[in-house]
Amino acid sequence: MQYKILASDYDNTLVPFGEGKPRQKVVKAIKKLQAAGGRFVLSTGRAYPCVNLKGQLGGIRFDYAITCNGACVVDREGRIVAEHPLTAEEMYALVDFCEDYNYPLQFNFRDACYAYCEYEYLHRGYRQMNSIGLDCMDGEDQDRHLIDMPHAAFAAVPPEHVADFAAKYGHLGLHWMQVGAQNADGLCYYDIVRGGMDKGVGLADLCEKMGLTLADAVAAGDSANDVAMLKAAGLGCCMANGTPDAKAAADRIIGDVREDGLADLIEELWFDGPRAEPSGRDLGSPWDKIESAGGQ
Repeated sequence: MQYKILASDYDNTLVPFGEGKPRQKVVKAIKKLQAAGGRFVLSTGRAYPCVNLKGQLGGIRFDYAITCNGACVVDREGRIVAEHPLTAEEMYALVDFCEDYNYPLQFNFRDACYAYCEYEYLHRGYRQMNSIGLDCMDGEDQDRHLIDMPHAAFAAVPPEHVADFAAKYGHLGLHWMQVGAQNADGLCYYDIVRGGMDKGVGLADLCEKMGLTLADAVAAGDSANDVAMLKAAGLGCCMANGTPDAKAAADRIIGDVREDGLADLIEELWFDGPRAEPSGRDLGSPWDKIESAGGQ
């Protein structure tokens, strides 16, 4: 078996956008891969508490998870394998900026996501966008970081004001990644991690801890925050429904998420099935319809 692990993005790679869990063909393929000795790695912008919700993975148990866009890697029990948490200075800069403008801000800790600014706005947004329990805790007392530091932040900011943050705090080098489209309030959602952090770093950290090389890894994704992972892996595969930058970063294009492209890839690489090719049918782009911060 040439490849040892499969690292997969969640939204629009493992699960079609708007659906609550992976389809059965994909679930069966991943379980078959694991039974044959392969390791399944979930790779996402979300924090660990947000990827371990009951029913969200349709019966799949990941072996490892690259969370917070590479800033925290955990095993299936939630034990940290590698981490790159935010510093106190980085946290304080984000809080200072968001409090000045009343922008929603949450920090992703290992036990839960805590809203430090505008909890009600974030809580209401989570309730509107899903039915699987994804939410944040009220952290407006701003003391959760006295226990340990968060791995990432999530903020809702007008895109033109991201440059204002950079003008004041650019020396910190924080990495802002836009998630989804601008909403009706004129805000864009951003995942924020330390400079240099991305899913490719998380995959490299995991391979090192497992005693593997990046050449042993297959990565599958569909969007901008998957680009570094697709480039880092021994084989980077972009879904046919992927964005142009993700397609350009990949070694090859596979089937659309709504055609169970990930399942076909597993059959090809691990079980000598037919080559996993896109069908060529125009299924439209779900990215045109994204209105929330769900795409991670």
